[in-house]
Amino acid sequence: MFSISPESIPPWVFQVLLAVPVLAGLFYYYTIARDMTVRGGRVRILFFDLADLFMGSALAFYFGWSGVQMLLKREQAPELRPEQVRSSMEFMVAVLVVVLAFAAARRIPLAKAFHLTLDEVAEFPLRAAVALGAALPPITAAGLLWERFLPNASPQQALVSLFRSSAESGDWSAVRLVFFSALVQAPLVEEIVFRGYFYVTLKKYLGALWAALCVSALFAVVHGNLRALPSLFILSVCQIVAFERFGSLLVCIGMHVCFNGLSLTLLYMESQGWLPH
Repeated sequence: MFSISPESIPPWVFQVLLAVPVLAGLFYYYTIARDMTVRGGRVRILFFDLADLFMGSALAFYFGWSGVQMLLKREQAPELRPEQVRSSMEFMVAVLVVVLAFAAARRIPLAKAFHLTLDEVAEFPLRAAVALGAALPPITAAGLLWERFLPNASPQQALVSLFRSSAESGDWSAVRLVFFSALVQAPLVEEIVFRGYFYVTLKKYLGALWAALCVSALFAVVHGNLRALPSLFILSVCQIVAFERFGSLLVCIGMHVCFNGLSLTLLYMESQGWLPH
């Protein structure tokens, strides 16, 4: 009986099969970006001004400097305790409150300024899922290529290490804390601050392209992990393209939730021995 074994298939066949979703994802975002060069994006820049540029620049400098310091200490294995996660969450929520209060004090309509109106709320879950589905192959490919050329192995993100060790040891309170941080706090706070505030403000003064590159670089650096740099940069660029396409920050939040949820699900399955490490 005729049969085909995996060993008999040339390696280039697998490479071609893997390249198909990567090229499809790149084409999806290229098509959107090309369309926006003709029609323009849907992100409004009517509300934020020079005061926000100064405020945003100060916050961005602090986040960037903190991220660079973590990158420079990458040789040390990161250790994170649950109480540190809580403190970090409280700090980021405080930053969000300051940003929103700063805007509200000048009578800026928050929902419109941060693109959080609910006009098309029924469509955003599907839009977020499709946008992330198209982004995942290029993100994964960039991450694999980056790891291949890293001079030394880079440790995982501290939050990832905490989640993995907590899931393996059965510390479910820490697991729930990481889930809440990754699926609720981070998507809401980071999207409102980075995409809803930093990007919209910078777009007014630098234009969409440079604003997208600056914010995406900052978003990648602020996580403080060399291994994740290209993946987070591409994720942020894709989120901004989707943001401009649909004009709603809810799509970015949905993409963030799905990305973190998928990552944690795979990590949990690995920690339980259901997937190979």
